[in-house]
Amino acid sequence: MAIRIEKAINKTLRKSSPTRAWSILFLCVCIIALAVFLRFFVFSVWNFNGKHIFVCEIAACVESSQKGDLMLAKAGDGSPVLLWLVGKSGDSIEIPTPFDTISLNIPKLGDTIVFETSIPMLWDAASTLYKEFNPEEKTKTEISLWSSESEMPFAYVGRASISGRPVSEREVAFLPWHELRLLELQLQRIFPAIDSIHFKRRFYADSIEIESFTVQEGLFYLSCEKDQAKLCYDSREKGFFRRSSLRGRALFFE
Repeated sequence: MAIRIEKAINKTLRKSSPTRAWSILFLCVCIIALAVFLRFFVFSVWNFNGKHIFVCEIAACVESSQKGDLMLAKAGDGSPVLLWLVGKSGDSIEIPTPFDTISLNIPKLGDTIVFETSIPMLWDAASTLYKEFNPEEKTKTEISLWSSESEMPFAYVGRASISGRPVSEREVAFLPWHELRLLELQLQRIFPAIDSIHFKRRFYADSIEIESFTVQEGLFYLSCEKDQAKLCYDSREKGFFRRSSLRGRALFFE
């Protein structure tokens, strides 16, 4: 009996020893440190459509993203925005437009984009992308009006209108591709005898025409929800999001 009592006392002393107490304290500190690290350096919590979502902000989560994932990206002013992944480099996607559904192959890292052969939507995205890759260069777009046979007087664009007002010749070069397409359709109705009225654009950087350039990052096409389309900054307005502008991928909702 005495031996059992002595063993019980020794066991109790070991449990309450300073070494054990410090070990438990060290373990608690490690658990807290791990939780803080995960919260501030790996995961973040965001509100999306009234739900709390957990976003993984490590590179592996972005690289393993798939179509339909919810991504955390930087908007035009640098603020974070949650957008749906429609496609990324190497994917072929279908994009509905006011005129038709457009098939678009998203360029990969190292691909060469040629302005002259690009569809108008890709031309817009490419010019924006070039500016982001080369922010120190001064860029501009020159635009001209053509029929199927020859160049037309650019003053003809003043016959068309946007939002109920006449078009200014100066603003045409800054219009996105879909508004240029609307102008082409209007001019075609105004001048029905002229075949295939269309715009040609040329892109310049530091007064040198840029005919092509190489993609320097992986690219992503991101979209808002349909009911947020008028309030959200996505690829329909910006073009492609670069890999460096993506912060993470949503893992699960709460």
